[in-house]
Amino acid sequence: MIAALVPVLFAGAGAARAQEAPAPLDTIHVVAASRASAAMGSATRAVQVITAAQIRRMPAHTVPEVLRWALGADLMPRSPALSDLALRGSSFEQVLVLVDGVPVNDRQTGHFDLDLAVPLAQVERIEVVRGPASALFGADAVGGVVNVVTRAGGPSLVRAEGGSFGTAGLAAAHALTLGAARADLAGTWRRSDGHRPGTDYDMGQARAALTAPLGGRTLHAAAAYAARDFGADGFYGPYPSYERTRTTTASLAWRADPSARFALEPVLSFRGHHDDYILKRADPGYYRNRHTTGEFGGELTARYAVSPRLRLAAGGEGYVDRLRSSSLGDRSEGRTALLAEVAAGRVGSITGTAGLRLDHYESFGSFWSPSLGAAWWPVRALRLRASAGRSLRAPSWTERYYGDPANVGDPNLKPERAWSTEVGADAYPAGGVRIGLSAFQRDAHDLIDWARPLGDSVAPWHTRNVDDARFRGLEAELAVDDLLGVRWSAQASWLSVRASAEDGFTSKYALRPLVRQLSLAAGRTLLPGLDLDLRAERARRRSEEPYFADAYFRLDGRLSYSLGPARVYADVQNATDEAYPDITGASAPGRALFMGVEWRGR
Repeated sequence: MIAALVPVLFAGAGAARAQEAPAPLDTIHVVAASRASAAMGSATRAVQVITAAQIRRMPAHTVPEVLRWALGADLMPRSPALSDLALRGSSFEQVLVLVDGVPVNDRQTGHFDLDLAVPLAQVERIEVVRGPASALFGADAVGGVVNVVTRAGGPSLVRAEGGSFGTAGLAAAHALTLGAARADLAGTWRRSDGHRPGTDYDMGQARAALTAPLGGRTLHAAAAYAARDFGADGFYGPYPSYERTRTTTASLAWRADPSARFALEPVLSFRGHHDDYILKRADPGYYRNRHTTGEFGGELTARYAVSPRLRLAAGGEGYVDRLRSSSLGDRSEGRTALLAEVAAGRVGSITGTAGLRLDHYESFGSFWSPSLGAAWWPVRALRLRASAGRSLRAPSWTERYYGDPANVGDPNLKPERAWSTEVGADAYPAGGVRIGLSAFQRDAHDLIDWARPLGDSVAPWHTRNVDDARFRGLEAELAVDDLLGVRWSAQASWLSVRASAEDGFTSKYALRPLVRQLSLAAGRTLLPGLDLDLRAERARRRSEEPYFADAYFRLDGRLSYSLGPARVYADVQNATDEAYPDITGASAPGRALFMGVEWRGR
């Protein structure tokens, strides 16, 4: 359908409306890139910001679907209700997810890291930092960090959607002014019969946030809840399973203006998660797992601007993780950390960052994570950058203690450690044109993986520490604001993996990353208020299994028409009806069509 509209992109260039021009890299300030200085930290790292305006044009309905189109990202959905995310060839356990800078990773299993309680209607932007960030945030930040930044204020919104597979959805968002304070409310609901039997879902999210001035700073409070009920047929094994998850988050932060010379910022946070997994949907009593996790703690960070060219940050963290589980047991562990970072120089000339963090785990001991980064502008339109750092990941409770006929954990697993280096360049050869290149290497030690004998589809998966693995990659991106009346964006990544794993075993997750990935986005305004945006991806996964040998091609698109506060849109996903397997080896969704209508207030 939308594939047939591709030639329209090039017709009548005079009708095109320019997309927001790519911002010069020295103006992209990614909070997740540094504790001392967002501007200097962003300059030394490979970063990407997906704005609310860009999300509005995407054929995406959830935060995970937006992340599919980030450079270096490998989104592995089992259904819209459950998705794994990897960056730069990492496993899904090796990506740290933040909401407004607060960690929300699940300690039971990384499968639930994207069980977010943030409606897409309340997202202001999504920051993606590729590469290690353990010196800033501790464990899990091996492949990178994703920071979902919510909006404060903004227009009211009401949206209704429907489409293929019996899908229907509603969304609403509203902002209230309460004197000097501001409250933001948002909620979404979405259900579907699923793209194949046993993949139906019903999920909802609700979030309330309060922003208020207090003592010359800003108090941020937020509470959110998400419920997901979904068919999990074949998700973790050859069983007609069903699953229910519940996520509760709350945070309280007292933050200063980034320009303040001195700031002492406390943050308290809680994340609760409940998972009810039924092995045989029609017979709940046959085998059932219930897991309830809770992570509570906080951090205190001090920032000091010695001068405009020298900024310091230091702080400490403390968290307690608790688990009550029918199969993993009842467990409690504490973890603490100390960190320091310095950022020096001037953006646009020479700048550098250095960080050091000490994490202590009750079960694993202490780990140092240093980092260094530098950037140099030989000319105004060219930035050269380099960074290096050490990262770590502690095994999840599932990897250590889980056991069933298909999956067996190992309580003696050791934490993963990795050293990563990166060099890159970003250039603006002409107005509205951006080119970015990055090359990286990650040397992992004691990599945690699920494995079983090659060719034996009956043997259970066992966790193990792979001795060593080396990941080498190249990334390239090109953005052109207006070429033939079209907004263009192209991204490509290449990855090689060498592991000293024992021969004769096949990997379930960690050694099966995407090794080739190419995406192209094109959009234009056809008529006043009428916009067409297309996104195509071709990718190939590394695997020893034959059915993963071939690359797949995917084309998604959105056609939208806006008239005043109203907008209607039509989305197509997998427009070419490409047949390819998802991460479980089952069939990924075929062509799907969706329609939506929304109203935005002031």
